[in-house]
Amino acid sequence: MFICSMPSLLLLSVNRAFAFNFGFVRVPDWMDSYIVWLFAATCICWVGLAATKPRGVPFNQLSNTRVSPLANVFRFGMIIVFTILMVLLFAGMGLRR
Repeated sequence: MFICSMPSLLLLSVNRAFAFNFGFVRVPDWMDSYIVWLFAATCICWVGLAATKPRGVPFNQLSNTRVSPLANVFRFGMIIVFTILMVLLFAGMGLRR
């Protein structure tokens, strides 16, 4: 049920566009709120991963290290959310052209 309610929650959250413009990165106005929410979720997952990973292990060695289940949840969550963010960003750049 949670997975089914997330798309509707994202659609309801679109109220005003932020219309950002970072040089070559331009997306349609309706996509701005999605990108902001996904960027915020990526930052939250990154902070959670930084707090739960073992001390002294760099981020690029986490796949080779045994970590707690909570750290794995944050790691896979960040990978999934960041991938969706990049797909939307590049699709938005293509739609803008």
